[in-house]
Amino acid sequence: MKRSILTLISVAVAGNLYAINIDDAVQKALLNNNSLKKQHYIYDEAKENINFAKGSYNPVVNIGYNYNANKRDLGNGKDNSNANATISYNLFNGFTDKYNIESAKLNADYSNYTLQSAKEDLKLTTKQNYISYLKSLKNIETQENAFKLLEQQYKDSENRFEQGLLAKNDLLQVNAQMLQAKQNLARAKADSRIARFQLKNTLGGSLEKDEKIEDLPKQEILNENYNLEELNSRNEIKALKKSIDALISQKNANKGDFMPNADVNLSYFKYGNDAFLDVEEGNPEDQTTATLALTWNLYNGGRDASEDIIFNKKILQVKEDLANLKLSIQLQYEKALEEFEVSKLNFQTAKISLTQSKENYKIVNNRFKEGLSSSTDLINANFLLSQAKQSFDNAYYDRFLAKASLNRIFEK
Repeated sequence: MKRSILTLISVAVAGNLYAINIDDAVQKALLNNNSLKKQHYIYDEAKENINFAKGSYNPVVNIGYNYNANKRDLGNGKDNSNANATISYNLFNGFTDKYNIESAKLNADYSNYTLQSAKEDLKLTTKQNYISYLKSLKNIETQENAFKLLEQQYKDSENRFEQGLLAKNDLLQVNAQMLQAKQNLARAKADSRIARFQLKNTLGGSLEKDEKIEDLPKQEILNENYNLEELNSRNEIKALKKSIDALISQKNANKGDFMPNADVNLSYFKYGNDAFLDVEEGNPEDQTTATLALTWNLYNGGRDASEDIIFNKKILQVKEDLANLKLSIQLQYEKALEEFEVSKLNFQTAKISLTQSKENYKIVNNRFKEGLSSSTDLINANFLLSQAKQSFDNAYYDRFLAKASLNRIFEK
């Protein structure tokens, strides 16, 4: 007895280990989705660009070595060699480095907001694919039920045909509809497998073959009092604002070309008359030099002025994108709100339609058995029942989809 109880517990635990709900699916997607991983790498690259830009504040160290082997039959030249080490440091370049670092930081912020937006999009996509798969499972149930009813109708029709109570064309009609229902069932199963693969891809492949997908909880879907001011703080909007700021910093960095540039160089040279830097007596052995270089480009063909105009146009382009995005988000909200209200209405009417379709099929089936209804009447009642069941399932899940869309718009 104890062994049986332990076995049942083990089976129950094992079953729970291979089942996920919609929240589990979202978490899996956030951890394993390949597109989101790529977005993380893009953000990491943007952060590293800050360190790259800061490198301009550090000195540059170079070393070099040259050896010239001169054959006597080519002239009177002698072998010679030299090694050198140079330390260079930029003292001033019109604040270009300062603005380049500022631009890199702003681009990193832009990348971060884009990453957060991608996460919100992925949450919605995961929920959509999850629900699409649940819909496909319900469709299999509907098509299986339709096929079984037609299969039973065909058996009853065969009996009536053999008794001379049913014409052959009616029997053939029922058989044709039964075969069509069988095809519909095969298509529903294929669509379900594809829907599962789509969900698996969204989860980055982390969906086992025997892992079950839990249904959504049976609950009333209520609207919320969303704060419309939050629409203006969406990550996409923040990202575009940072993009504008980054372009302004790049434009300011470009203005550094209008200003003088100051560099200091400290160099050390070691000379030799062979490959090993040995020096003949009387020849110089080494040399140390310090150089301060001041340069100021007065005119470069008007390219600096053109770049300034180009940056202004880029900034205006992004500002237009920002204005368009705000309008688009407002439209998304209005559309999602309407879809949510329609989904609630559809669900209520679908429940009534399904109840009536079940009753209608029961009545027509009884009349058919009594010879008061035709095969066509029963086929039509089966079709209406299947349509009502499918409409009910779609309406049931569409409420969750509509709410998920609203939550995505407000990043909840």
